[in-house]
Amino acid sequence: MLDYLLKYPQIVYDQGELIFAREWPVWIAIASFVVILITISVMLLAKRTTLRLPQLFCIWGLQLCMVLVVLVVLWQPAIMTEKLRAGDNVIAIMLDTSQSMTYSQADGSRMQEALTVIDNDAISALQDHYQISRFTFAHDANPTESYETLPSPEQMTLLGNSVRQVLSMSRSTPLGAIVLVSDGADNAGALTQDQLAELASFNVPVHAIGVGQEEIEEDLELQEVTLPGQALPGTILAARVAVRHDKPGQARLKIYDNDNIIMSHDLELDEGNKISTAWIDIPVSDTGYRHLRFSLDPWEGEQITENNHQSRVVNVKEEKYKVLYIEGEPRWEYKFIRRAMDKDQSIDLVSLLRVSQNKFYRQGISSPDELVEGFPLTKAELFKYNALIIGSIEAASFTPEQQQMVHDFVSERGGSLLMIAGLNGLGSGGWENSLIYEALPARLSQSNGKFIREKAKVELTAAGLHSPMLKFDQDINNNRKAWQELPEIADYQLIGELKPAASTLLTIDVNGENHPLLVNQPYGRGSSYIFATGGTWRWQMSMPLEDQSHETFWRQLLRELVIDTPGRFFMTSQVTGDQISIKTEIRDENYEPERELKLTAIVTPQTGEAMTVELHPSQDIPDLMTGEFRADTSGLYDIETITRRDNEPIASARIAIYHDAGKAEYFSLRANHMLLQQLADATGGRYWNQDELDELLSAIEFSAAGITQREISPLWDAPLIFILLFLFKATEWLLRRRWNTI
Repeated sequence: MLDYLLKYPQIVYDQGELIFAREWPVWIAIASFVVILITISVMLLAKRTTLRLPQLFCIWGLQLCMVLVVLVVLWQPAIMTEKLRAGDNVIAIMLDTSQSMTYSQADGSRMQEALTVIDNDAISALQDHYQISRFTFAHDANPTESYETLPSPEQMTLLGNSVRQVLSMSRSTPLGAIVLVSDGADNAGALTQDQLAELASFNVPVHAIGVGQEEIEEDLELQEVTLPGQALPGTILAARVAVRHDKPGQARLKIYDNDNIIMSHDLELDEGNKISTAWIDIPVSDTGYRHLRFSLDPWEGEQITENNHQSRVVNVKEEKYKVLYIEGEPRWEYKFIRRAMDKDQSIDLVSLLRVSQNKFYRQGISSPDELVEGFPLTKAELFKYNALIIGSIEAASFTPEQQQMVHDFVSERGGSLLMIAGLNGLGSGGWENSLIYEALPARLSQSNGKFIREKAKVELTAAGLHSPMLKFDQDINNNRKAWQELPEIADYQLIGELKPAASTLLTIDVNGENHPLLVNQPYGRGSSYIFATGGTWRWQMSMPLEDQSHETFWRQLLRELVIDTPGRFFMTSQVTGDQISIKTEIRDENYEPERELKLTAIVTPQTGEAMTVELHPSQDIPDLMTGEFRADTSGLYDIETITRRDNEPIASARIAIYHDAGKAEYFSLRANHMLLQQLADATGGRYWNQDELDELLSAIEFSAAGITQREISPLWDAPLIFILLFLFKATEWLLRRRWNTI
């Protein structure tokens, strides 16, 4: 109805520009209006004896409105639009032919639904106006003559990559628009803002039509498994699993070490949540690469079970890490920390204990020359350590250069810093005014951060409950109970407001109020911690001799400090579909980037022949060396990267990754229409429901891409104009008749 009154559809007004076709000067319209205004006013004033003042104003207003409409008609209003020129432009139709499109639904597969959409009269009508280029896509876009014969379903979908390839046609072809038919399931994940901006820069609208179900109630998906890539023997890995589901229920997760089941865990899938998460503790002891498999038992009626499984590789390695501990005064905490770490074969605890001004007692040193001058004076000397502990010692004991080194130790070297409370520690030591303050997780204050020698009860937070360094027992309830049974600590220090990125793992109860005790935050490449007590020695002194709680706490804390600190040769890998990328960083003894080395990765699959991958500087991050390869078979991939200078090997790094080839598509099973909406909005197109396609042709006509022509459509004869004229005059006549002034 509205389209009839306005003569043209709403999209014409949205895309067009209102103009006046009559090129008469504006002053004529203004002069005409003024003359008519005066004439009407004089005529009505002459009838003042028969009409009261409110009646005069009403008639005056109706006549002026009618005059305005007449003047607008005389100036011939029109709407100017830019439209694609029929016959001269290309419209690209892209059909998703990935594996997820074969998923069976109640009324057939997604592919059958997509082909029905393409056979829609609205899509067919495009051929009457434009040249049509057809594409199929999954990992890449491929041209095709028709959709009668489709390629074999591909095991990977890269939506952004495929659309970019078709958009590149616009550089040599008048591409007016893209019509994309897909379920939106993309193995690369959501399109980033940078990718969307790149696609939008082509100025070609993408019109997306979604197919497939966004909810599959009978399907379970083990969406993510997060756990450390390396661990020390005898530690507990905290694995976070995320399960995608569309109805509540219970699922059983089984965990295998290679082919041996090591545990099973029942997961509660909450109602109202699409993704349920759980933390699972996995003890590791044997060294070497551990292939851990996580598997969900399928639900009844589940069609696809490939997305119920994920594998991770953990490197359990015998390696010595070095921790430097500097303490400003002899105290019980120092003694018991050293005693707790004596039997840990993975940690070398090197300590400096100040015994007088500028004199330190060294323990745990590996050579007579180590720390002979006290705290390190150069970056190279400090950066040999993986973690740094600073106890009850004032900031003024460190030169500005040493404070800057500690800051860089965290931010650049990627080490961990632990600050322990004490009489001269934290706020009482003036650390809020140091160069290290920026790296700390709390806003220290000397005024309210005094060291208090009073007992306090320690409590676990929700975050601390799942932290591997705070595990006394694998069972969550037993672990909580073990913490509740610990004796009170001997002292504490209030640390002030936490910084935005900080996380609280332990708290203390002070007069009924909870205050942070153990907090941490990531900073740069590393992490920083504050432990606001020097009184955990009471756990050792107040409990039976055989109790190992104190030793376990400190060993696990120090292991957590060192396990993820990067070495000078640091390597990671990332999987996208069946593509595995390698990223490496090489740094010198000051942890400055080494840019003149050549890198080669030797990739040895579990089955098949080894391959060589050359690594090159990343375009985005020059200090990062990257390379990638395609993993065509399932199994363990051993990746060894070798650095060379003048073709002479210098150093090497090694990681392993397990890959399930051809399984990526099953982890994007649910239709993702929101992703299609984002793509359409970013490029100036529109997301279409299948019952709205009658308007598709009109929307494509107004594309600003391709070859366009200007059209001027008159508006003076729109039905709404004549209806308004009739209404104004009819209303005046009815009012005059009512007032008996006709």
